[in-house]
Amino acid sequence: MIRSLWLWCRGRVDGAGEGVSTFGYTAGTLAIPAAFLVASLVEAVALHLLVPWQWLRVVLLVLTAVSLVAMACWLAARAVHPHLVTAEKLTLRSGRDTVLSVDRSRIVRAVPTRRFEHTTPGIHDGRFYLPGPDGTVIDIDFDAPVGVEHESRMVTGVSLHVDAPRDLCARLSMQG
Repeated sequence: MIRSLWLWCRGRVDGAGEGVSTFGYTAGTLAIPAAFLVASLVEAVALHLLVPWQWLRVVLLVLTAVSLVAMACWLAARAVHPHLVTAEKLTLRSGRDTVLSVDRSRIVRAVPTRRFEHTTPGIHDGRFYLPGPDGTVIDIDFDAPVGVEHESRMVTGVSLHVDAPRDLCARLSMQG
């Protein structure tokens, strides 16, 4: 997690390089963490003013700081581990985890399609959903079922949220 924070601070992306296109999926995900940050800062000030014991103030301040660092690491992991497209493979990630990796020759269709029914990752009716906070924006279909990492299930397609769905569709339709 700290590596992700280090990459984020340096403006780097994991997996980027020659012949690799990266596609982020973090747009619109900062509202709740930003509210958490503000609430934590208000809480730290309030605890400093209301708690009479210095040792307890210090412990609570340390716990608040640790929770803020953990939140920053989680956000950084999502920001610096985008989906990857090479000439041969499409790799979908969620934070530091690779959730699906498929040969591009298996992709038969990639189209921008907004879906609102799923807002948490999961497999429904043979389709893998990897949504953002407001659903998914692209559908990718495969010629035959593929396995999802860390799951013992096969899917015939994936619906996911990306920041630039039309760019991803264009990149997937390109040969090589």
